[in-house]
Amino acid sequence: MMQPNRRLSDFLPLKFANGNQVKQFSKPCVRCGTMLDAKQMNGIARLVENHIAIAATAQCPKCSENFGVACVINPDKQVKRVVLPRVLFNLYLRALPVQKGEVSAQATLNRGGVTPLPEVRDAMEDAAEIARQQASSKQVKARDIVRSEEALGRFNEKAIPAWLLLDGQRFDFERIAPNAQVGEGEFLLDGCLIYRAKT
Repeated sequence: MMQPNRRLSDFLPLKFANGNQVKQFSKPCVRCGTMLDAKQMNGIARLVENHIAIAATAQCPKCSENFGVACVINPDKQVKRVVLPRVLFNLYLRALPVQKGEVSAQATLNRGGVTPLPEVRDAMEDAAEIARQQASSKQVKARDIVRSEEALGRFNEKAIPAWLLLDGQRFDFERIAPNAQVGEGEFLLDGCLIYRAKT
């Protein structure tokens, strides 16, 4: 039986044989650069030969742009684009049988024999989002941001500035955090780049 397209977040987390797992997935909007998470993508994510394969359509809440997402993630969490058209890749993934260690989205929703109503699921996700925002409330806020022209590399096809000036104070690049987890005294740029005040 072919699996249905669902919100991508319904398929996560997925775990690799090496113990690594992908709990969240995000992608910048191709038009405005806003970071979209798995709740804003509709499609499928599957474990295929120890890779996570994703074929979905994303819709940006800021500019309403719709764009396709087709990629594979290896056990080291490196993301590679897929050249196959997203529609064909999506059909292929949906037709694959469920593998050991992989749970279909429907089975995930039917745990305990009860399918949560969409409103209940959304309320639970909203509560988790509020908790996440409260946890990151100690992060640095800035009105005036100056980006370094020197780039350390690229992530998700965007340059990583070596440093930032936040209201006149210098912050150096610290790490990439695709899950947007920010600690106290840190600054989050573009939804995934973490900067810390220079000491």
